[in-house]
Amino acid sequence: MRLKKIPLLRDPLLHFALVGGLLFALDSLFNTEGRETQEIVITPSRVEHLAAVFERSWQRPPNGEEMQKLVDNFVREEVLYREALKLGLESDDTVIRRRLRLKMEFLARDLVDAIEPAPEVLAQYFQDNAERYRLPARLSFRQVYFSGDQRVAPAQDASKLLASLGNNGDVEAHGDSNLLPRHFDQASAVEVNKQLGAGFAEQLAGQPQGQWIGPIHSEYGEHLVFIEEYSAETAAELAAVKAQVVRDWQAQAYTDMLERQYQLLREGYRVRIENEVADQGLFDSEPVREVAAR
Repeated sequence: MRLKKIPLLRDPLLHFALVGGLLFALDSLFNTEGRETQEIVITPSRVEHLAAVFERSWQRPPNGEEMQKLVDNFVREEVLYREALKLGLESDDTVIRRRLRLKMEFLARDLVDAIEPAPEVLAQYFQDNAERYRLPARLSFRQVYFSGDQRVAPAQDASKLLASLGNNGDVEAHGDSNLLPRHFDQASAVEVNKQLGAGFAEQLAGQPQGQWIGPIHSEYGEHLVFIEEYSAETAAELAAVKAQVVRDWQAQAYTDMLERQYQLLREGYRVRIENEVADQGLFDSEPVREVAAR
């Protein structure tokens, strides 16, 4: 049955009754008669914070009218926030729960960021994680490209050219046109492989420097390469990577502090899982089953 065929739903009196009932319910919910007046204090630090947030957004301080609007908006937000708490609107709200969890974790982050590790602590962390801070190999070289799409046997063509010209010839005048870089200067293996394909930089390790060699295979074809300089991967000195080590130490300290914070707070709670849930076999760990059995 379609709703428009029900005469009662088209009756204006019914509409007024529904609206009136809704207004009555809202009035009962938010009626402030008999409530104790609460105080919202606008402190100098609050004003400074509101002004600072405005200035970060607009690149200038607020004028008097704008400052008044900022304060009015804060008061509105605070009133509705307090009333929402009274109504329990934060209960069982996934978004609010996650936001509050993040705020708890941010407290730990602020504390860690303010800590500068002692030199011996940082040195020990660096030593324990030395592999993470190894300086990558660096390469400086020139390359001439022989296309696998334009030639029947690009590797043979490259070899013949190298044999005929030797290291004193103008090798770079030959080869095929392409968009690949012809020269790399102090590039890391990652950068070289990103441009010339996986494994290309590794093929240059141990090759003689100061002369044309090849052909070296890539995903694109064949290359003759003139290695100007090759610096193998080496262990870094703490002084050279200190800033990164400090950031990594702080990140690890933050993770550790979060876990310690949680374990400390967790001791104040007892988890009880209803037997009907435990009997469903959703939990495998013995500690959970022990809790469920209480």
